[in-house]
Amino acid sequence: MSHPSTATLRLSPIQTSDLPHIYRGLSDPDVIAYYGVSYHSLAACQAQMDWYAEITRTGSGAWFLIRDPDTDEPVGAVGYNGADPRHKCAELGYWLYPEYWGKGIMGEALALIYHTTDLHRLLAVVEEPNTRSARLLERAGFHYEGTARESEVKAGGFISLRHYAILRSELPSNL
Repeated sequence: MSHPSTATLRLSPIQTSDLPHIYRGLSDPDVIAYYGVSYHSLAACQAQMDWYAEITRTGSGAWFLIRDPDTDEPVGAVGYNGADPRHKCAELGYWLYPEYWGKGIMGEALALIYHTTDLHRLLAVVEEPNTRSARLLERAGFHYEGTARESEVKAGGFISLRHYAILRSELPSNL
């Protein structure tokens, strides 16, 4: 089966054998600083793998490793969850290993994710201090839709979440 790709990346569905790659990302302090989940052991990260399998099984989402097409090495992950089949919308999530930040990889992956689904709208929720992620989304064509002020608790305090969304019709024509 062919997986969506560009000259600089390829998406492959996350498999059980990908646990070490997922753990590497979701245990890295730089990656998880503004991320909703983190794991302190490979065994604990199995819960994330179970979640990926469940959303794939139910059709409520899909997650992919972002791979270098030449080496096949993972560089991060991108996916969506909470898919609503009637309204064709879902929430987007993504992360990269820090050594790949600032190279344009995630911008390509954000557009490429649409080739894996028939979704019309993707929502991305960004913790307010995460300006790098906000700029990434804006460069990728996402529109800022507002901030849910102090809407979640993290590390014992309230955090605000910026909401960004893109429609399929707004994707760059070259992808």
